[in-house]
Amino acid sequence: MKKKLVLSLGSNLGNRYAYIRQAITYIEECFAAPCVCSSYYTTPPWGETEQAQFINMALYIETHQSMDKCLTQLQAIELKLGRVKTKKWGPRSIDIDILFYEDNQVTTEALTIPHPHMHERVFVLKPVCDIVPDFVHPVLKVTMKNLLRELVDDSMLFCN
Repeated sequence: MKKKLVLSLGSNLGNRYAYIRQAITYIEECFAAPCVCSSYYTTPPWGETEQAQFINMALYIETHQSMDKCLTQLQAIELKLGRVKTKKWGPRSIDIDILFYEDNQVTTEALTIPHPHMHERVFVLKPVCDIVPDFVHPVLKVTMKNLLRELVDDSMLFCN
């Protein structure tokens, strides 16, 4: 049975759109399935604010692959696209986060699902609401659209 995988993608270095489009292409190739994609959003940086604005989006794909295999493949795509981890919340060519893998809850050294801070970030919730607004957060037991509605976030978000 296929599992629902929801990802968040972001880029703030170089040709941000090209990095994201290439990541989507690689994801569809690796998972041998088409993605459902959100709109692109221009957003200010979060955490480390002295850097360029991000392009963020979310995607949904179904897969037979295990969670560990998904993580390994997504990290390989980041490396292929020149991702270099210099510092937490620093600039990056591409960032791919697993937000949900079905309604599984996982906490390991390498991965926490659902993503632990997604409900605090408009740049994650708004794109997710574009594609799966009625998905229920497995920990918070609230839909994505209700999490977005309840979010207090004064950062600017521009749809592209």
